[in-house]
Amino acid sequence: MSYSASALSFMLQGLEKPVIFTGSQLPIGVLRTDGKENLLTAIEIAAATGDGLPMVPEVCIFFGARLFRGNRTIKYSAEHFNAFASPNLPPLAEAGLQIRYNRSIIRHPTVRRPLMVSENIETAVAVLRLFPGIRQETVHTLLTQAGLKGIILETYGTGNAPMSGWFLDELRSFISGGGIVLNVTQCQAGSVEMGLYKTSAGLISAGVISGRDLTTEAAVTKMMVLLGRGLPEGKVSNLLSMSICGEIS
Repeated sequence: MSYSASALSFMLQGLEKPVIFTGSQLPIGVLRTDGKENLLTAIEIAAATGDGLPMVPEVCIFFGARLFRGNRTIKYSAEHFNAFASPNLPPLAEAGLQIRYNRSIIRHPTVRRPLMVSENIETAVAVLRLFPGIRQETVHTLLTQAGLKGIILETYGTGNAPMSGWFLDELRSFISGGGIVLNVTQCQAGSVEMGLYKTSAGLISAGVISGRDLTTEAAVTKMMVLLGRGLPEGKVSNLLSMSICGEIS
């Protein structure tokens, strides 16, 4: 659901109405299901208005009494009713006896424009999650896949990676051939700060882009949507490091 909500937030540019994903941990036919409350509250939020305008004109996920911006979410539990989290952004709303909206962080369009739907998705994207002892053959095999256009590089902490010459050479070769590498942290919360430590300086020189506090879900889908628009490589790289619809702090 985090992938779907993230993708739709990038596909629907100029959105002025709520799009709310919800679901349940227990099937709706089960006595203790959380699905009924999730569905009813999601509908109420979708219909809510303020000053004659939709209260939350964003792509969101409502789950476990909390409304999140979709492209900020991760699913962190396969068991608990509060299955989703938004580590780097507070909930847009919380439901109890009343629904309390966090109006200061809800995005509203500043300029009205026609809704533009990006229908083309480029799936020639892969995720490379670093781990101690990763072998050159593993990295090389991934980066030399025919037609691969982009890599989401999941690094340690604030964006750190091995300083091995072979590793940086593999990245440089991929990038010089027209590939795009976007750096996101493996941590659930926090942000990439390339250059903060020496172990990320090599990534900068290789041409890796900082994803700042993008989730992996948002990074993957954002890259797919932008590449699907057929934009020049430089334009895609610039947009990846910018906030398009509230996905980056």
